[in-house]
Amino acid sequence: MNTKQKILYEALSLFSVKGYSAVNVGEIAEAVGIKTPSLYKHYKSKQDIFNFCVVEFSKRIETMHNDMRLPESKKAAFAYDSISTEKLIDVTTGLFLFYLQDDVASKFRKMLQIERYHNSEINAVYEDLFIEGSIKHEEEIFTELINKGVIKGNNAHVLALRFYTPIFFLLQKYDMNHDQIEDAKRELALMVQDFRDTYVNAEN
Repeated sequence: MNTKQKILYEALSLFSVKGYSAVNVGEIAEAVGIKTPSLYKHYKSKQDIFNFCVVEFSKRIETMHNDMRLPESKKAAFAYDSISTEKLIDVTTGLFLFYLQDDVASKFRKMLQIERYHNSEINAVYEDLFIEGSIKHEEEIFTELINKGVIKGNNAHVLALRFYTPIFFLLQKYDMNHDQIEDAKRELALMVQDFRDTYVNAEN
């Protein structure tokens, strides 16, 4: 890890505990083990560091999607129209564990959760990633699945809420209890199974 990467890592670690607003550049430099002027050789400002955190998080997302071979948003409904329960559980668990355990993704998420109450722009990022954006993504998939007769129901938005809300809740529940990860996986599997039993047409 070079100095530029270490600055980013230590900054994100501090942001995830104290929030973006409560951390100053001097603290970041101290955590890295360099003088503040040296930090400015790598980043122009604290905002610049945050911007690079966003870039790094986006890279992690892309890598995770590629590793899990997840379909693009527009093709997701076609990929999920005949997916088995076991495969859906695997995909859902993989995504869940990424946001819970990945060092960058977890810290980035925690930073946004803390800072959203102090910064409207960061709140917008948080809502786009973990609330409205996620619901919109699921709603698009469920709309296609309803139209194809795979899923019962006529309100894709409600189905998106019913599928995503338990996942979001479990993320909060186990955020500070990583030693209970097997419990989290079991609860997640039960949730996915129950959702399929309730909403997926029998012939699928």
